[in-house]
Amino acid sequence: MKARAIVHEAPNQVGLQEFELRDPGPAEVLVAARYTCVSPGTELRCLAGKQPDAVPFPYIPGYSMAGEILQAGPQSGRKPGERVYLNGTGYTGHLGRQWGGHASHAVAQGAECIPVPPGLDLCTASLAHLAAIALNGVQVAKPVLGETVAVVGLGVIGQLCARLYAAAGCRVVAADRAPSRVQCAAAAGLQAVLVEGTLPQAMSQVLPEGADIVVDATGAPAAFAEALALAREVPWGDPPVAGPRYVVQGSYPDVFCVPYQAAFRKELNILIPRDCRPSQRRQALEMLADGRLNAQGLISRVCAPEEAPDIYRALADPSGGLLTAAFQWQ
Repeated sequence: MKARAIVHEAPNQVGLQEFELRDPGPAEVLVAARYTCVSPGTELRCLAGKQPDAVPFPYIPGYSMAGEILQAGPQSGRKPGERVYLNGTGYTGHLGRQWGGHASHAVAQGAECIPVPPGLDLCTASLAHLAAIALNGVQVAKPVLGETVAVVGLGVIGQLCARLYAAAGCRVVAADRAPSRVQCAAAAGLQAVLVEGTLPQAMSQVLPEGADIVVDATGAPAAFAEALALAREVPWGDPPVAGPRYVVQGSYPDVFCVPYQAAFRKELNILIPRDCRPSQRRQALEMLADGRLNAQGLISRVCAPEEAPDIYRALADPSGGLLTAAFQWQ
């Protein structure tokens, strides 16, 4: 049996290829993908050849798949017909595997598959890994009910972060330079600001006291100094007051610089959350299913895998209006 996959064939070159698919082993399952979702920051960096420890081209990218089990090994703990979320296929034939998410079928360990809650459509379920990345950042930041959070950068991760902090009972002010992204946040019920001059100027009226938590979801090193200015001041004297938190939620290939004096004066706590854990992917699916996490407008396009080259080009254009896209396989 042959499977199809979106393949990063060379730097900035995307194609669709086939690979031979083997039968699942005793502890494995064969999954027919229904939807796979793009993680724009990571996948675009991989496509540009800038991902640390990347596998050689050509490879299958992506790490967000939702589908149905076709075959289940006797030791897999799963059953045919189950709707599951997984990161991707563990077997890619002659192709490399940069997580292996964008494929029509997956051979994977049954233990790596998370059941999709009843009532949650598989297209929305394909957002689970991105939602879990944002959820990990929120849990690392430990927001307190009623705190003020500034979210800077409203790509798909920033949008998810803003909605999760709001669900945690925080006052959230979200900002971006792209009108379509600001409109998406506002449509989800968030206070959203369009930045036309500097970021501090744009936010001064809505955040005169500064923010307890600043979430930098831009992935742009140059944004650090401006976003840092949004963190609240810390008074001198007693009793001591904890400094604000700065959550580096954007995706960086390597180095970014911290303006030391500005961070020093605010006694800034810099937090750098990692990716996410399986339990957080499970929790994200539950939140998407019961409505605690609003996914409205986050998947900008649902399209055929053949459209992948155009989708990656559109995602690389910040003025193009796409947050992310899902490929429909069946």
